[in-house]
Amino acid sequence: MTKSILTMTMLTALFLSSCKESPKQENTETTSTEQVADDIVTSTSTDADGNNLEMAFNNTKGTATVNFKGETIELVAEKSASGIWYINDDYELRGKGNDIELKKDGKVIFTYNDAIITTSLKNKEGQTLDMTVNNTTNTAKVYLDGGEQIELEGQNPASGIWYKNDHYELRGKGNDIELKKDGKLVFKHDDDIVKTSLKNEKGQTLDMTFNNTTNEVKVYLDGGEQIDLVGERAASGIWYKNDHYELRGKGNNLELKKDGEIVFKS
Repeated sequence: MTKSILTMTMLTALFLSSCKESPKQENTETTSTEQVADDIVTSTSTDADGNNLEMAFNNTKGTATVNFKGETIELVAEKSASGIWYINDDYELRGKGNDIELKKDGKVIFTYNDAIITTSLKNKEGQTLDMTVNNTTNTAKVYLDGGEQIELEGQNPASGIWYKNDHYELRGKGNDIELKKDGKLVFKHDDDIVKTSLKNEKGQTLDMTFNNTTNEVKVYLDGGEQIDLVGERAASGIWYKNDHYELRGKGNNLELKKDGEIVFKS
């Protein structure tokens, strides 16, 4: 009995000793940080004098780096109602779309604006087509009867204009415009054009193209240069003029003057 007790005591002691000497397991966690690249947009604009403005916008940090005439300018974004606005102690960069303006100490030192042409046409059916053409980006935005904005890309026409997207196609020359949707005509406008030619006793010929829609006339004397005239309000008959020429008359009785001197009379 005594031997059994001693044996049990020794086994217990050995078990406790082995527990103390066994290595402890530690819970370890490994964390890794993923590096995300900054969102950087670069752009270059050239003004009318040929000066380049190179810009790099860091949208992640809200900063802009500008290079102008060899100088690197660091700017910080400000909250703008629309477009972009970056500043530092001396410089200010503002813009919307492709239109950009850079100021130094309040003075404009660089400006760029897209070549934008806006026009509105109304056809005989009473439809209105508003168009904003960007000749810089070769794009057009069209609104039919004040509806949705239709964005079109410029194509290469033999003459006139041609813009299209997956559904719409805009073609035309001058004010003669056609808009199609999926091949179906949805708007058409044609100017009211009248062409006439007169020959007087001296053998002179006066060719005229009247645009009654725009109230303008193109005149050619003896096949010479094109003379563009704008309509004026006449008590009766017709009256068109520019800085040098004046066309007046009624019926086939017409008189063309240059700087006050009659150059054609029928």
